[in-house]
Amino acid sequence: MPDLTDLLRNADGPVRLKARWVLPISGPLFEDGEVAFEGGKLTYVGKARPDAGALDLGLAAILPGFINVHAHIEYTVLRGLLEDMPFFPWIRALTGLKTFLSADDWITSASLGAAEMAAAGVTTIGDACDAGATVSALASSGLRGTVFREVFGIEPSPPVAQTLDILKRQLAQMTSTLVRSGAEGRVHLGISPHAPYTVRAELFEALGDFADQSGYLQTIHLAESPAEEALFQIGGGPFKEMFDRRGIPWEIKNISPIAYAKQSGALAASTLAVHCVHATDDDITLLANAGASVAHCPRSNGKLGAGLAPLRALKARGLDIGLGTDSMVSGNSVDFFEEMRAAVYGARAREQDTQALTAKEALFLATLGGARALHRERELGSLERGKQADLCVVRLDGIHHAPAGDDSPEAALVYSARASDVCLTLVDGQAVYDHSRFPTLDVARLRQSVGTTRKKVRMEGEKILGEANQRRK
Repeated sequence: MPDLTDLLRNADGPVRLKARWVLPISGPLFEDGEVAFEGGKLTYVGKARPDAGALDLGLAAILPGFINVHAHIEYTVLRGLLEDMPFFPWIRALTGLKTFLSADDWITSASLGAAEMAAAGVTTIGDACDAGATVSALASSGLRGTVFREVFGIEPSPPVAQTLDILKRQLAQMTSTLVRSGAEGRVHLGISPHAPYTVRAELFEALGDFADQSGYLQTIHLAESPAEEALFQIGGGPFKEMFDRRGIPWEIKNISPIAYAKQSGALAASTLAVHCVHATDDDITLLANAGASVAHCPRSNGKLGAGLAPLRALKARGLDIGLGTDSMVSGNSVDFFEEMRAAVYGARAREQDTQALTAKEALFLATLGGARALHRERELGSLERGKQADLCVVRLDGIHHAPAGDDSPEAALVYSARASDVCLTLVDGQAVYDHSRFPTLDVARLRQSVGTTRKKVRMEGEKILGEANQRRK
């Protein structure tokens, strides 16, 4: 396939691409299909037109860019350091290692993560960020996203008002970065009360009110692990032991984390609930009644031994659900084909039913489902005239696809494709990834910078890593 970056950048009039398969997601697929776009918007999606002028991409599939509703690309530099650990010691070690990263470290780490997203066909990210670096990474990479600024505060101090003032200043700085870079249309901001075990009830309530008044979406890690369940249901377990060591008061709640979030005013239509692995039927009712959406992260949940989310039950209640890869520290890669497979296999294993999640449904979760979960379905998630020209092209001519690529594109994409099959990723009709090239990022420089940071983290975090290694034995 040709280098399309310059062609797209300098196009005078509509750009037309055709391929063996076009998958709009919102309607039937097209064999020998075509898409056209101009000014960053789709102008045609359908059967390939007989007149000349369309660039033929061959045995490939054109589909909407993937929407990764939950990630932490700032943590890319920490990939592979905390393996094979239970959830609680894993998150404690991660919290410790974060302290060794400078502002520049965060930006280069997030930017390398953004490059990997682009190479995997991901065009939009819902990212929970700790340092705010994701804003710079998305602005420079050309990717789209909603960046949720994380908020912590389980201890009685500082006062809620002070925490809110800090958050407002952080959001103002992030907004300024977006305006300076001209990315405010592509990148939206939100907030992330981190989790019910890191945010006390009065802060949860205040953050929910702030999100409603300011029009921000919020994302919250909820019902992720057995350790979290133990803290809320019986007032015990490793989180309670940590609270006792730090002198943090905690009373037995005797309710689920999701019920606690509802009680604290944190569940609303603006809430993206992440994980929900241990959601009960009553919890799912609370989520549905609130109009919340869900981020499903099956690889991360499986790797950390958290369990399998009740995907069928969540779907049955009509919740908007998208897929998330979580951080590189837990999911290791942003291969969305692997994420779709994990979602399918996990749902079927849990329900012992091959209809628990189909290939077509998995593609929906990875695209339009994610757009709905991030409240961006009017512009993203499907190939429809008038929507943004955010798309990815996946080659189906590899031996690992034969012969499914010829006649079963949905099966090929979900069951045999991999991120390396992506050859082109477009946002607003412009290339952010083009046949192993990154038009917007200097990936060689980023890799070198991240390598230097990695050595620093290993040296300064030697004690934490040593303790983590003991946990694995």
